[in-house]
Amino acid sequence: MLRCVKRLQSVGAYRLNALFFQWLGFMRDQKTVAFYTLGCKLNTYDTQWYAEQFVAQGYREVPFGELADVTVVNTCTVTGQGDAQSRKALRKAHRISPTGTVVAVGCYAQTDPDALSAMPEVDLVVGTAERTQLLDLVNDTCSLGRTFVTRSRTADFQDMDIYNFGGRARAFVKIQEGCNEFCSFCIIPFARGRSRSRTLESTLSQVENLVAAGYREVVLTGVHIGDYGVDLAERDLLQVLEAIERVNGLERFRVSSIEATYVTDAMIDFFASSQKFCRHLHIPLQSGDNGVLKAMRRPYTREQYIALIEKLAERIPDVGIGGDVMVGFPGESDEAFFNTRDLIANHPMTYLHVFPYSPRGKTPAARMENQVDPQVKKRRGAILRNLGQQKVAAFQARFIGRTLPVLFENRRNGQLLQGLTDNYIRVVAPAPDAACEKIVDVRLQRVEDDVVVGELAGFDREIVRHHARELLQLQSA
Repeated sequence: MLRCVKRLQSVGAYRLNALFFQWLGFMRDQKTVAFYTLGCKLNTYDTQWYAEQFVAQGYREVPFGELADVTVVNTCTVTGQGDAQSRKALRKAHRISPTGTVVAVGCYAQTDPDALSAMPEVDLVVGTAERTQLLDLVNDTCSLGRTFVTRSRTADFQDMDIYNFGGRARAFVKIQEGCNEFCSFCIIPFARGRSRSRTLESTLSQVENLVAAGYREVVLTGVHIGDYGVDLAERDLLQVLEAIERVNGLERFRVSSIEATYVTDAMIDFFASSQKFCRHLHIPLQSGDNGVLKAMRRPYTREQYIALIEKLAERIPDVGIGGDVMVGFPGESDEAFFNTRDLIANHPMTYLHVFPYSPRGKTPAARMENQVDPQVKKRRGAILRNLGQQKVAAFQARFIGRTLPVLFENRRNGQLLQGLTDNYIRVVAPAPDAACEKIVDVRLQRVEDDVVVGELAGFDREIVRHHARELLQLQSA
């Protein structure tokens, strides 16, 4: 009982209120709410905050696909496919709950509210600036009928503390919002506004709350995380990293993505010496051709990017380095594409996120001449995705026979536990429930179906052997 009380105290009165309403749901009928999230880690974070707000006010969360009084679709607009998927999810939400309230929030709702308000399936459109008012706006909509919200932009960072992220392994912490770069292809500054930062004090409080709730790892996320502190006096990202390193009880942390020009020598020194920072960096590339990079308004050259990732690989042994790569940007010739392919093939990148260029309204690239044929984009994308799979396989193979710490998050197909090494290798292993949401030493044995299969090396051996026997009996039944 005392343990339960301490757990409730660690998350504060806000979470206690939410737990109270969850208990109360057994005593009376509750309104229900469902969520569907598209896009990036920021959207995932925002959706978690929305869910906690609704639950704290007496709603019961149900999975998307079940009948709900309110369904919130957190939209994405980074590509045309994101727009289409958002509209599809909104239509599906209405089909599932035709008498419920369907809400569109997020980036697409901010950049093109008229398109969403024209959909008969949508009852409420809430842009990114009004998201902290979502619950009140939904309650007004439910009582007043169909309505739409005027979108605006906010100049301040909106603290949106969360206390639960599903499971007890990894959680995201948003420390920055918006972007000032205005790359020629990107609509995100229009969707999320100018760059603004969470205060160091607020960031540390959020991390400490999550650690108290049992999380082993936090992932710092933002639109342009390297720009952290541009709006704060005497603050920068390195100060945040150094402060989080000192948080008692936190076992490890990483950043979700950081632009190449913001990785300083001082930051590399920190990465190399830190006891908690994961040996993993996601550094967007977009193109390996200088002409395309210039047209994209990217603030680095091919040579600068290569020098950075080579330095990281030299200073941080076994580091995992990933990146976003765009194919088919206007004017991308075969030669420019081959420059990108060769950079990836010949330098220490370990995985890729490949996507075709998608014209976005309001951006200069959408008005450029020499738009690339969709079939050419498709072929180039397939080449790079295949290359990315080869890079992943080669990186995985380097560690076969070695023992690495793995944070197990959940079960794969209800059987093997799965999780991540600090350098971003996905691992599965036969293991008991007691190993879930813990960092355990695992001996990597073989690659199978794009993941590495391992054997627990740092856990009670008899428990592991017993669980492995149970799995074999289950698979042979």
